[in-house]
Amino acid sequence: MQLSRFLFIILLSFVVISCDEDEHFTTDPNFRLTFSSDTIAFDTLFTGFASTTKQLKVKNTSADAISISHLYLQNSESPYRLNVNGIQSNDLMDVVLDAKDSLFIFIEVGLDPRDEDAPRLLADQLKFELNGQSQEVILETFAQDVHVIDADISENTIWTGDRPYLLTKSVFLADGVDLIVNEGARVYFKKNTALHIKGNLEVHGSFQRPVYFGSSRLEELYDNVPGQWDGIYFYDESTTTFLSHFTVENGINGLNFTKTILNNNPITIEYGIIQNFTRKGLFASNSSIVAHDLLITNCGEECVRIEEGSCAISHSTLYNSWFFTPRSSALISYQGVGENTFTINNSIVYGTRTDELELESLLNVSIDNSLLKIGSSAQTNYSSVFTNCLFNEDPDFLDLEEFNFALNAESPAVNNGNIEFVSTYLFDLAGNRRDSDAAPDMGCFEFSETE
Repeated sequence: MQLSRFLFIILLSFVVISCDEDEHFTTDPNFRLTFSSDTIAFDTLFTGFASTTKQLKVKNTSADAISISHLYLQNSESPYRLNVNGIQSNDLMDVVLDAKDSLFIFIEVGLDPRDEDAPRLLADQLKFELNGQSQEVILETFAQDVHVIDADISENTIWTGDRPYLLTKSVFLADGVDLIVNEGARVYFKKNTALHIKGNLEVHGSFQRPVYFGSSRLEELYDNVPGQWDGIYFYDESTTTFLSHFTVENGINGLNFTKTILNNNPITIEYGIIQNFTRKGLFASNSSIVAHDLLITNCGEECVRIEEGSCAISHSTLYNSWFFTPRSSALISYQGVGENTFTINNSIVYGTRTDELELESLLNVSIDNSLLKIGSSAQTNYSSVFTNCLFNEDPDFLDLEEFNFALNAESPAVNNGNIEFVSTYLFDLAGNRRDSDAAPDMGCFEFSETE
């Protein structure tokens, strides 16, 4: 019995000592908390909508517990909101952090509109006071007011470059109505939303200020990610004839002229970038497309598909290295018949498949002075449509990993274009002249020593 009592006293003493050790707090004024980041920066966020949530991890590297005497936001009227280990407060006292333990802080920001065109910086500091010292983490966000588009467009409208336009739902442009999009305009789409055109959409960008169509997710994580919104669709009623200097990217379908009645009025598409679509980049049926200086890349199906209509493509770069899912379609597919025409001039058609060109018919088809990726069988089968073409030579782009499709000096596309088109398409996609050397280059970018 005495032995049992003795052992119980020893055990009780050990527990008491352990508790005392657990409750020991460091008072070292030189101790510093460790943060997962010294700055919490949100990407540009649209006002009037909930923000994303950022996480900050605060680590106690000491062998002793610490007491954060004051944890607070410097600005008492801060737009930021804190959740500290499940407690929603922007001002906390005596926050205990055990030895070698971590504290998780979740941060959101309130985004109230102010009817301002320019983005504005929302800045604050998250302060930590302990042992008579202070540490801080910087919080910063750019807030951008937007024109919210949440209803169909039933009267003539002009979109400008003053502030972005945000489509929160799919929107129809009514029959007989004009939507003019001027240079510098930025048009963003929420998930699965689309712009449906039954009227007249005109895009008037410029080299200095192109028009942008893309996802509303502006975080770097979503750069070059397909499938974030739907696309732009043109119907039989549409009288659209002109799209110039623009980027359309990161959706399901790019530009879709889904017409059921043949319309021979030419639709000019020039100086455009169409990239990162889970399906098609440019689709046209029963339409007449005249396209030049386009860069169309990274599509899960065809980058260009033409059905029951005509298409002329000049000085364009079409490249597909889609890797998200298996790709069974050629980069370009032409399914026209009868009197339809299909031409490719001074262009690059290249990708990761053996055959990146599919022609249903060879009638009224011509492909001149272009670099193409096709196998020997296709070269033989389509031989009657080729003039001065190069086959299966690496275009030697400047930097594919950075999506830079400018040409290196050694590229086989340099000076191998047909000079006949120089006067018609004098400037390339970057605004460089094509008449500065012996002959124009294939593709949408003219080689420049400054690249």
